[in-house]
Amino acid sequence: MTFAQERDFKTENFIIKLAWEILNAHPLMKFTVILILCFPIIFMLTVILLLFGQKPDSLIRAFTETYKQGFSQWDYKCENVECGGHYLCSVAANGHTALVKPQRWGIRHGHDIICNRQLLISNAFEDLLQENLPFLHKNIRKQYDKVGDLIIKKYDIFNNKYFSDFIYIIMKPLEWFFVLTLYTFDKNPENRIAKQYISASDRQEMNKN
Repeated sequence: MTFAQERDFKTENFIIKLAWEILNAHPLMKFTVILILCFPIIFMLTVILLLFGQKPDSLIRAFTETYKQGFSQWDYKCENVECGGHYLCSVAANGHTALVKPQRWGIRHGHDIICNRQLLISNAFEDLLQENLPFLHKNIRKQYDKVGDLIIKKYDIFNNKYFSDFIYIIMKPLEWFFVLTLYTFDKNPENRIAKQYISASDRQEMNKN
């Protein structure tokens, strides 16, 4: 029993009493509640970053905004998960366009994939992690690939647009965390985000300029 639990703490202040109860709760419950309470703060910080943050360099923006033109004319379908990668975000990008807001086509392992901002941010976060903490990235990637195995086995379920919408929504908190990390540790986070899922040759050409 902790010192705090041994003390006979009494207060008439509801907020202080609630905070006391949270701090003395089971660790799993405690951290879950604290995480939920932090969501509004994370959301507001993300909004501030997106409103007042930087944009990709003009050259990068001109290139990626027209990458594989004709996106809006394609009747796309869920084919992202066939070649691995960010499985959950790839599924989410196949939801209804009004919600998931696909931006452009991308290339992964020689296949065309649908890229929305959530997917680009997630891959940029992994790119940053691999660049700075390769050993940590390797372990996380190994565990996440197990999720991909499940998705591939249940392909028909994940091909449903409403299910993709649901995945997109529940992935939002992680997307906010990835944005905060990128803006904190990357000098040009929007450049890194914009460069995701383009061919190796196109990326080399872009990096020359």
